[in-house]
Amino acid sequence: MPATERETMSELLRFDTENGAEVLVEVSGPRSGIVDTSARDLVRSADRTFEAVLDRVRGVSELVASKLTDLASRPDEITVELGVNINAEADVFIASTTAESSLHITLTWRP
Repeated sequence: MPATERETMSELLRFDTENGAEVLVEVSGPRSGIVDTSARDLVRSADRTFEAVLDRVRGVSELVASKLTDLASRPDEITVELGVNINAEADVFIASTTAESSLHITLTWRP
């Protein structure tokens, strides 16, 4: 494979936490540019802290919760499953599978 061709491979992204711990997250997705396919030590440091990534997830969660609790006919129970992916650039996005998103919402009204 030419070195400049896009390649999909897994790598580990190292996040520092505010208390000095490290969290390794496996990320996958297209990699562009020169890729050394002989080197399999694919651990690199993220530009953000793990808390910063979780803050982005928290923001999305708070938005979903506020919109669902503000319904005219408020449900008795709200269940939200939010699947997220972290890409190699430490961006957070809602995970998806082939045809459906990983945002599952269940609203329950009891009689």
